Amino acid sequence: MPKISFVMPEKNRGDRIGKTIQTIIDQTEKDFELIIVDDHSDPSDKTEEIVKTFNDKRIRFIHMPEDLPKGIATARNFGNQFAESSIIAVADSDDLFKPKRAELTIKAFKKTNCDVFFAKNDIYDEVKKEFIPPMEDFHSFNVSMLKKRNYIAHSSSAYKRHLAYEFPYNSFFKKAEDYDLFTRLAVAGKKFYFCDEIVYTYIIHNENISRGLRLVNYNDLIHLNRGWIKKDRNIVIKGAFGENK
Repeated sequence: MPKISFVMPEKNRGDRIGKTIQTIIDQTEKDFELIIVDDHSDPSDKTEEIVKTFNDKRIRFIHMPEDLPKGIATARNFGNQFAESSIIAVADSDDLFKPKRAELTIKAFKKTNCDVFFAKNDIYDEVKKEFIPPMEDFHSFNVSMLKKRNYIAHSSSAYKRHLAYEFPYNSFFKKAEDYDLFTRLAVAGKKFYFCDEIVYTYIIHNENISRGLRLVNYNDLIHLNRGWIKKDRNIVIKGAFGENK
């Protein structure tokens, strides 16, 4: 059984996924698996061919069944079913991972017995050709901040495999499936651990600008806020959310 399972949904990423895969292969921790889920890519897309060129038994390429609805939340849930490790690491197909991404994640789960891991990321604007500093500086898991906005970088996160079945991604969300997941996990009192290190680079490029992947619409926010409203504020904060040491 691998120590960690990266689950990566993708659609029409033939032009980018090769670099992303290479950053996972270059991890300092070599005992991993990478599950790539194709979410109904166009016939002209070359992602599968690119994946095969790596010729790595740790990498599996899986097509979403035609009878399953399209969407990143469904693709994540489908991919999670194939994970063999007790730790599932989120990976998006256009991000670039730092060499210790897997190593730091595994160590945190062993040391803290957390349910959810997350860390920092840096940002590179491919359009402007420049790095962008983080919007804010934080050093622990912050419930109050999470209630206001999703400050957790999704591709920095990982969670125990059983949570993928108890708290599957909600296909209702087209752009904020991660925020919904973190909200439900927090309300349920799951233990979050923050690692104060940068574990990946988020790439801003023309495609994700046009898709507005970071936006959450008004109806999404209402749906998310219901999760907080249902729980007494004191109960939520007294859950397993204290500052991480």
